[in-house]
Amino acid sequence: MHAGFVPGFIYYISFWYTKRQQGPRLSLFFSAGTFAGIFAGPLAAALTNINGKLKEYQYIFLVEGGVTVFLGIVSIFLLSNYPESARFLTKEEKETAVKLLKREQALSGGRHVILSQVPKFLLDWKLWAYGIIFWISSTAGITQAIFGPTLIASMGYTSTKAQIMSSLPSTCGFVSQLLSMFIPRIFPRLSVLIMIQALFTCACYIVLATTTGNKLRMAFLCLANFGTSPIMPYVSLWMLNNTVGVTQRAVGSGLTIMLGGIGGLIGSHLYREMDKPYYRHGHRIIAVLFGISFLLTLSLAAFFFFENRRRDKLEFGRNHNSDGGQTPGGDVDLDDGDTEVELMGDKLQSHRYTF
Repeated sequence: MHAGFVPGFIYYISFWYTKRQQGPRLSLFFSAGTFAGIFAGPLAAALTNINGKLKEYQYIFLVEGGVTVFLGIVSIFLLSNYPESARFLTKEEKETAVKLLKREQALSGGRHVILSQVPKFLLDWKLWAYGIIFWISSTAGITQAIFGPTLIASMGYTSTKAQIMSSLPSTCGFVSQLLSMFIPRIFPRLSVLIMIQALFTCACYIVLATTTGNKLRMAFLCLANFGTSPIMPYVSLWMLNNTVGVTQRAVGSGLTIMLGGIGGLIGSHLYREMDKPYYRHGHRIIAVLFGISFLLTLSLAAFFFFENRRRDKLEFGRNHNSDGGQTPGGDVDLDDGDTEVELMGDKLQSHRYTF
């Protein structure tokens, strides 16, 4: 269920919101995960203390899974696929929503994925780059969620208290993701924001790998989660802004989250029993990964900058030769035709990357 839910949501909001509106909603969506982490430890501790016929972990699955299934069923009746078919919107509101979305080439309910183009977009190195950046952040987040109580217990706390205190890093991540709802509106350079967060988180893990003080380790464990949490909504928004058409955006959403899911597989092997009590091996690896995230983001931003300049020059030359004027680049124009949009994706000449 989770494998389809997250990329499905990212894809879904591109039918409903403009680029400016997508950022806060992505941040709020991802903050739900860190918000749940605040209560996950204490809730798990409470559920495992139930004296019943079921095993401890079965109560966790029963309660948390039951709530998820209930909300999933309710959403069938509350959510509409597209603004055009929303029952809770008036005719005027639908027309306004569609007009706003079409102005910047947002997705339309009348468009469909062209399956023959999926392999081409799967080979797009930029989509893989978004996915790897997401994966690195996901790996750090998942390892904190899984091994947070273990890392805290290694500082001398009891198992139950470590479970409860594991909510502190999640609280820091939740606050950070709430801030990410507003920061891109003030400073819209997503690549710079991702690089700042990546360097900050890298520095936190370097401190974790080199210090022995328990209070200092706890503080930087919280700061590391504060640094890594906004990267997931930032890179998801960056991917949405730089993919064009239903097909490329569907592939980008799926590929980004698919790679992020590998974080749990790899992260479960980073913190080994032989490395306690400081677990320097895992901290060092994650620090290196965030260094790679910084370099990969820098490479993408540089490519987008020079590619935009190249397209501007081509467009200037074309317009200059035809009518002596210059038409500045901008969002994709629907006059290019839906078929061309789906075939070309972000390689459409009228598209400009955000970086």
